[in-house]
Amino acid sequence: MEWTSWVAVIALILAAGAVILLFLLRKDLESLRFQVATLHTEPAESEENGSREPGPVVVIYNPSKSADFDEIKSILNETAADAGLAQPVWIPTTAEDSGYGQTKQAIGHNPSVVIAAGGDGTVRLVSGALAGTGIPMGLMPLGTGNLLARNLDLPMDSIRNLASIAVTGRSRRIDIGWMSAPQASVEARNELADLDGHATLFEGEVPFVVIAGMGFDAQVMDDADDNLKRVMGWSAYIVSGIRHLHGDRVNATISTGDGANSVEVEARSIMFANCGTLTAGIVLAPDARIDDGWLDIAVLDTKGGIVGWTDLVRRLGLQRFGVQDKVFPETAKIDFRRTRQAQVSARELELIQADGDALGYARDVRARIDKGALVVRVP
Repeated sequence: MEWTSWVAVIALILAAGAVILLFLLRKDLESLRFQVATLHTEPAESEENGSREPGPVVVIYNPSKSADFDEIKSILNETAADAGLAQPVWIPTTAEDSGYGQTKQAIGHNPSVVIAAGGDGTVRLVSGALAGTGIPMGLMPLGTGNLLARNLDLPMDSIRNLASIAVTGRSRRIDIGWMSAPQASVEARNELADLDGHATLFEGEVPFVVIAGMGFDAQVMDDADDNLKRVMGWSAYIVSGIRHLHGDRVNATISTGDGANSVEVEARSIMFANCGTLTAGIVLAPDARIDDGWLDIAVLDTKGGIVGWTDLVRRLGLQRFGVQDKVFPETAKIDFRRTRQAQVSARELELIQADGDALGYARDVRARIDKGALVVRVP
């Protein structure tokens, strides 16, 4: 690697570090805005009519996570007992089923709440299975990103406080997103075989509660090393990201609403945000709200090699504070559109992700928002 490339990589890391520092030092208005918004939150149906007798707490947990489950079980047992509920029912996820089937099983227990104890993938699948049921979901975040918990401003530093909120907190309705792709054509299957012998196609429909997308973001999520994530946490995504800085752009047509409006884009990533905050407090979509019934599309692009990527990191950091830089030359940009649903047709097969889970490759995908379909427990 030439010395100029090394300088650029160091600049990228320093820019990321500056964003982290701003996050650690910040005392911004996001928390206050969240608290004000929740004052107007509509209660869940089960609390409005009071018709459903409270059943047990059911915990869907990922046993592969490096967490002290003995401590978590003890605290949740105490919290349930304090609330006059039976001991929680614990259902582990498996390699074959990361939470959806277990949640369907949990629904059969007539639960008072279903707690997702795991990472973003577990939360995503539990959310999808609970959508539309009115049964509250509690969160026990044990993953690398824990993005939904962060966007809901949950107390990440206290298991006991998390348990109290999950079992006895307020019920708040939020939106859930759905990403889908049609059955792949024979041409796409042949193209995939030429692309990567181990790759898979994304077909069908899956839920997401934070952000889904295609392009650079999906490549980073797919390539992040699990062992490195256990050691470094979310910083492992920076390592993965550096490996994909020189990847190809996504060339696609984005059609919004009923399809009447469309735009041609060339971008590093096309992302669909139900809410806007990523790891390290980076804000992708500053106007995205988790309960507004809108899907926020963010189209990210860079130019000028590493310089453009450094500029993108800087702009993402400034967005959290509502700052738009008009001083430095624009070597990166983030364009936003807001809609209820969107269709993306890419020229080539692109890797797709939902809440950090790489789903496989697709050329045509559709994203939609389901307003108020999920009930979650919040402070």
